[in-house]
Amino acid sequence: MNEEERAKRLSDAIDAVLQGGQPELDLDDDDLIELLHVARLRHRVGQARAAAALARQELVWRVLQARMAARQAERQTEPHPQKRTTP
Repeated sequence: MNEEERAKRLSDAIDAVLQGGQPELDLDDDDLIELLHVARLRHRVGQARAAAALARQELVWRVLQARMAARQAERQTEPHPQKRTTP
C-alpha cells in the first residue's frame, strides 16, 4: 500500500470516529492502527473537555444570577439616605 492509500484509509477511519461510528477495522498497518487509536483518544478528550466547559459555563451563570439577586435584595433592604438641608 502506498502512502496515498494509507493516508486515505486513515482519513476515512478518522472521519468515521468523528461522526460517532466505528471505522473499518481491516487496517493491517500497525502505524495506521496506532494513529487511529490516538485519534480516538483525542476525540474522547475533546468531548470531555467540551462537556466540562459547558458545565462550568452553567455554574458561572448560576453564580452570577445569585450575586445579582443578592445585590438587588440588599438595595431593597437598605434605608434610603435622606437629603440634608443646610441651615
